[in-house]
Amino acid sequence: MKKIFFCFVLWISFLYGDALDDKVRNLIGTQAYSINENFIKRIFKDKDSFYSDGRININKLVSTLKDNGLLILKFDKPSDLNITFVSQTTPIFLARSINSALSSMGYSYFAVSQAEYLDGIAKITFSFSTEHALDPSIIIAELSKRGYLFMDIKRNSITNWEYDVELNEPKLANARDIAPSDILDITEVSGEYWFSTQGQGNITITSKTPYWRPRIVLYDKNLQIINLISQATTTNKITFSLLNGISFMMVTDLQNPAIIKSGIQIKFENFDN
Repeated sequence: MKKIFFCFVLWISFLYGDALDDKVRNLIGTQAYSINENFIKRIFKDKDSFYSDGRININKLVSTLKDNGLLILKFDKPSDLNITFVSQTTPIFLARSINSALSSMGYSYFAVSQAEYLDGIAKITFSFSTEHALDPSIIIAELSKRGYLFMDIKRNSITNWEYDVELNEPKLANARDIAPSDILDITEVSGEYWFSTQGQGNITITSKTPYWRPRIVLYDKNLQIINLISQATTTNKITFSLLNGISFMMVTDLQNPAIIKSGIQIKFENFDN
């Protein structure tokens, strides 16, 4: 019995080691792996520490490679970079998350070159011209802020990468949290106000101008539209009910968002108030 158990542990160790070695080789390239093989073995001597819940800890792995100068991302010349993101969410939510993350990283010019949605899985490829691949540790940090967990990264080539991410807690980078009993006074120069909502109750929104034509969009956690509230006549206040299942809310003006750029007050009350 002890012999069987020992063999099982040994088999698991070899399995973990092979998987980690394969991932390192994939991320840095076969040539770089061969040149630095002895150095890599020293760095990853404690292979178990690079696993979490039976999976490779991608964040720790790429950080270790980067810190030790093994993750070379710069191209020989400016090239077209293709980065694909795969996640079990809607394409609109995934696209918005990636757009926001890339903008935060300083990228302004990029385009969706391919998108598909099959069996609840969204797959979107972004393409743009650059001098280096994305820094995995930075994109991991940016998408973590937006509620994603990184499951895997695959380098198909130095200019073609694929990220497998899991949406753990849907977040929008520019959305303000609001819950029952909250009163917020805010301004937004774009005239487009985003909120992350919790609970249910009555919402009262007051603008600083009497010329507001309300346009309020209510979304679920995947940014699917649940309800649209709009009013063609001008006002400075509107009240409506927020029910369970609403995760995000966008407030703007029906004709010109700049109308309410000077600010709004939003009040969230429980139904029993």
